[in-house]
Amino acid sequence: MTKFFAALTLTLLCSGCALTTAQIDVPYQPASSATVSVPNATNVSVAVSTSDGRTTYRDRVSSKKNGYGMEMAAIISSNDIPTTITNAFNQELSARGFKVGSQGAAVQVELVRFYNDFKTGFFAGDAVANVGFNVKVSSPSAGIAFTKFYEGNGTEANIGVMGGDNARAALIKAFTASVNSAVNDPDFVHALLAAGGQAPKSMAMAHPGS
Repeated sequence: MTKFFAALTLTLLCSGCALTTAQIDVPYQPASSATVSVPNATNVSVAVSTSDGRTTYRDRVSSKKNGYGMEMAAIISSNDIPTTITNAFNQELSARGFKVGSQGAAVQVELVRFYNDFKTGFFAGDAVANVGFNVKVSSPSAGIAFTKFYEGNGTEANIGVMGGDNARAALIKAFTASVNSAVNDPDFVHALLAAGGQAPKSMAMAHPGS
């Protein structure tokens, strides 16, 4: 009976808008406002581009659920996710001293996942988001010098409504974590420097999935 009433409570909380599509903006929020300087980065020009390689949930970033865990209406992003990812990388690389533009070392980001899933519990649920992408670094002279998969997770715990606001909060956390997992990776930074002729190329080598 306890589980029944808990599910009923969640259902009532969500039922008012469970069948209505929600739109949310998912901005990039830097983990820190502090400037991180990378030696020799000012001598390297970087061009970032993002493609959408998602094979599932390309039309949404989450789905509302009722108290029984059943998926209801879609939650979609009002901002273009690939463009937002490009801007996030530009922001972080610029903060580290790299010259961001349309030429130079190419950073190709392939979006693999950008989704929040709601997990139901007895009295409350959790919003659990995951953002993942493949990153390639290349230069006209050396070709692809680096490739690696990065991801980040974000959780909004003990929520009562499995809707847009909580999905947004979890996705922002996962988005920040995923971008920072890349820009704070020494291998990625070394690859950028090597592609710009500012570090030994041997420092920049990595393998897919490493």
